[in-house]
Amino acid sequence: MDGFHLYRHQQDTIENPEESHARRRAPWTFDPARLLTFLKTLRSQGSIYVPSFNHGVGDPVEDETFVSLQHKVMIVEGNYLLLEEGVWKEVSSMFNEKWFIEVGIDKAMDRVLKRHIIIGNPPDVVKLRIKYNDRPNAKLIDESKINANLVIR
Repeated sequence: MDGFHLYRHQQDTIENPEESHARRRAPWTFDPARLLTFLKTLRSQGSIYVPSFNHGVGDPVEDETFVSLQHKVMIVEGNYLLLEEGVWKEVSSMFNEKWFIEVGIDKAMDRVLKRHIIIGNPPDVVKLRIKYNDRPNAKLIDESKINANLVIR
């Protein structure tokens, strides 16, 4: 799902671009309508190129992955695929199975902290970002698990 982040230049045009960049990875910093279009195209045509996401670049990379008829099972991973609001609800309806892997918010935030420190982000900046952005996102994600067919603990 990361390939469906809004591009940074798109975030620059949002009413509050500073907030948008600070909250990157929140549900409204993605383009679920575009994801839905890709999913519908895949269902109707059987193959499609999809974007990937390069954290070093910070934007989606178009046409990076090809999904074709030879792929019998497609796994779509993403934090907001179980949301039941707005376009996310229609995105969620596209899946035959919906699984939620539950690790607990505290453990998830520890993992986020370690991942950011490993790539060189200052720990104090990361801790602030987790408090301001990642933990609220995690709470929303955790609440959406009621929409899963299976919760794996």
